[in-house]
Amino acid sequence: MTDTKLFPDNWPPGCPPEASEPADGTVYRLVSSNPPAEVDFRTNFEEGTFPRRPPCLRCALSVFRDINDAYHNRKLYPKALSDKLIASGGLDPAHGNTFATPGKLPSHTSWWPYQGIARHTLFRACSPRSDRVES
Repeated sequence: MTDTKLFPDNWPPGCPPEASEPADGTVYRLVSSNPPAEVDFRTNFEEGTFPRRPPCLRCALSVFRDINDAYHNRKLYPKALSDKLIASGGLDPAHGNTFATPGKLPSHTSWWPYQGIARHTLFRACSPRSDRVES
Protein backbone atom coordinates (compact mmCIF):
# COMPACT_ATOMS: atom_id res chain seq x y z
CA MET A 1 0.00 0.00 0.00
CA THR A 2 1.29 3.46 -0.91
CA ASP A 3 1.39 6.11 1.80
CA THR A 4 -0.30 9.16 0.29
CA LYS A 5 0.78 11.34 3.22
CA LEU A 6 3.88 12.35 1.35
CA PHE A 7 4.75 15.46 -0.54
CA PRO A 8 6.06 15.09 -4.09
CA ASP A 9 9.76 14.27 -4.41
CA ASN A 10 10.28 16.96 -7.05
CA TRP A 11 9.41 19.83 -4.70
CA PRO A 12 12.22 22.10 -3.50
CA PRO A 13 14.04 21.13 -0.30
CA GLY A 14 12.28 22.44 2.81
CA CYS A 15 8.90 22.55 1.10
CA PRO A 16 6.46 22.94 2.67
CA PRO A 17 8.07 25.15 5.29
CA GLU A 18 8.65 23.75 8.78
CA ALA A 19 6.32 26.42 10.16
CA SER A 20 3.39 25.00 8.16
CA GLU A 21 0.78 23.04 10.04
CA PRO A 22 -1.48 20.10 9.23
CA ALA A 23 -4.43 21.27 7.13
CA ASP A 24 -7.60 21.89 9.11
CA GLY A 25 -10.89 23.70 8.62
CA THR A 26 -12.95 25.28 5.88
CA VAL A 27 -11.19 27.12 3.07
CA TYR A 28 -12.35 28.87 -0.11
CA ARG A 29 -10.85 28.81 -3.58
CA LEU A 30 -11.64 30.47 -6.89
CA VAL A 31 -12.62 27.88 -9.50
CA SER A 32 -13.77 27.91 -13.13
CA SER A 33 -16.42 25.22 -13.05
CA ASN A 34 -19.31 23.81 -11.05
CA PRO A 35 -18.63 21.22 -9.88
CA PRO A 36 -14.97 22.11 -9.37
CA ALA A 37 -12.67 20.21 -11.70
CA GLU A 38 -9.18 18.78 -11.33
CA VAL A 39 -7.78 21.61 -13.48
CA ASP A 40 -9.04 24.15 -10.91
CA PHE A 41 -6.57 22.69 -8.40
CA ARG A 42 -3.30 22.68 -10.27
CA THR A 43 -0.42 24.57 -8.69
CA ASN A 44 1.82 27.04 -10.51
CA PHE A 45 4.56 24.43 -10.21
CA GLU A 46 2.41 21.79 -11.93
CA GLU A 47 1.41 24.22 -14.68
CA GLY A 48 4.93 25.60 -15.16
CA THR A 49 3.69 29.15 -14.58
CA PHE A 50 5.13 32.11 -12.64
CA PRO A 51 8.73 30.82 -12.61
CA ARG A 52 10.00 33.93 -10.77
CA ARG A 53 7.82 33.36 -7.70
CA PRO A 54 9.35 31.64 -4.67
CA PRO A 55 9.70 27.96 -5.60
CA CYS A 56 7.95 26.57 -2.54
CA LEU A 57 4.96 28.90 -2.90
CA ARG A 58 4.60 27.75 -6.52
CA CYS A 59 3.96 24.24 -5.12
CA ALA A 60 1.06 25.46 -2.97
CA LEU A 61 -2.54 26.27 -3.80
CA SER A 62 -3.98 29.64 -2.80
CA VAL A 63 -7.00 29.38 -0.55
CA PHE A 64 -8.76 31.75 1.83
CA ARG A 65 -10.02 31.19 5.37
CA ASP A 66 -12.66 33.91 4.99
CA ILE A 67 -15.18 33.79 2.13
CA ASN A 68 -15.23 37.60 2.00
CA ASP A 69 -11.53 37.59 1.11
CA ALA A 70 -12.22 35.16 -1.74
CA TYR A 71 -14.88 37.49 -3.14
CA HIS A 72 -12.63 40.50 -2.60
CA ASN A 73 -9.76 38.77 -4.41
CA ARG A 74 -12.02 38.29 -7.42
CA LYS A 75 -12.77 42.01 -7.42
CA LEU A 76 -9.08 42.94 -7.10
CA TYR A 77 -8.25 41.19 -10.39
CA PRO A 78 -11.37 41.54 -12.56
CA LYS A 79 -9.70 40.75 -15.90
CA ALA A 80 -8.39 37.41 -14.69
CA LEU A 81 -10.94 36.41 -12.07
CA SER A 82 -14.32 38.05 -12.69
CA ASP A 83 -15.81 34.86 -14.16
CA LYS A 84 -14.54 32.61 -11.36
CA LEU A 85 -16.81 30.91 -8.85
CA ILE A 86 -16.10 30.49 -5.15
CA ALA A 87 -15.85 26.92 -3.87
CA SER A 88 -15.61 25.82 -0.26
CA GLY A 89 -13.80 22.78 1.01
CA GLY A 90 -13.12 21.13 4.31
CA LEU A 91 -9.49 20.25 4.89
CA ASP A 92 -8.09 17.96 7.55
CA PRO A 93 -4.60 16.70 8.38
CA ALA A 94 -4.90 13.89 5.79
CA HIS A 95 -4.93 16.54 3.04
CA GLY A 96 -1.51 18.14 3.58
CA ASN A 97 -0.19 21.28 5.26
CA THR A 98 -1.20 24.92 5.32
CA PHE A 99 0.44 28.16 6.30
CA ALA A 100 -1.02 31.66 6.58
CA THR A 101 0.47 33.80 3.80
CA PRO A 102 -1.43 37.08 4.05
CA GLY A 103 -0.71 39.76 1.53
CA LYS A 104 -3.41 42.01 0.20
CA LEU A 105 -5.97 39.79 1.91
CA PRO A 106 -5.54 38.78 5.55
CA SER A 107 -6.95 35.25 5.35
CA HIS A 108 -4.87 34.12 2.36
CA THR A 109 -3.41 30.71 3.08
CA SER A 110 -1.07 28.45 1.14
CA TRP A 111 -2.06 24.78 1.00
CA TRP A 112 0.50 22.11 0.12
CA PRO A 113 -1.56 19.00 -0.63
CA TYR A 114 -0.18 15.52 -0.19
CA GLN A 115 0.39 13.63 -3.40
CA GLY A 116 -2.49 11.41 -4.40
CA ILE A 117 -5.20 13.71 -2.99
CA ALA A 118 -8.10 14.26 -5.42
CA ARG A 119 -8.19 17.93 -4.43
CA HIS A 120 -11.25 18.93 -6.46
CA THR A 121 -13.42 16.31 -4.73
CA LEU A 122 -13.02 18.11 -1.41
CA PHE A 123 -14.73 21.28 -2.73
CA ARG A 124 -18.26 22.37 -3.66
CA ALA A 125 -19.22 25.60 -5.42
CA CYS A 126 -20.85 28.10 -3.10
CA SER A 127 -24.23 29.62 -3.86
CA PRO A 128 -23.88 32.74 -5.99
CA ARG A 129 -24.10 36.01 -4.16
CA SER A 130 -23.60 39.66 -4.75
CA ASP A 131 -20.07 40.94 -5.24
CA ARG A 132 -20.70 43.27 -2.33
CA VAL A 133 -18.07 42.53 0.30
CA GLU A 134 -19.13 43.06 3.88
CA SER A 135 -16.68 44.85 6.15
